[in-house]
Amino acid sequence: MRGLVKDDGIVIVVDERTAEEFTAPGDDAERMLYGFSLLHCLPVGMAEQPSIGTGTVMRPATSRRYAQEAGFRDIKILPVENESWRFYRLIQ
Repeated sequence: MRGLVKDDGIVIVVDERTAEEFTAPGDDAERMLYGFSLLHCLPVGMAEQPSIGTGTVMRPATSRRYAQEAGFRDIKILPVENESWRFYRLIQ
């Protein structure tokens, strides 16, 4: 996206709302998301190469690192109230 968006453009990323840090054993939602992630997201993510094989649940720290590696300065977690989804704005 960094290569596609103009300097004044906006990039919004939506991902599952999980705990900001993993603590074992995790609640029911966390375990369900990990199951989906390991059985679907990781294999799909590894199907094409090169791949970093994220697969498992993305947390804000991972999203921030990926955004910075792509050339964005940071991310902002948007104040959207939703039980299932977290909304990020990538900061240029």
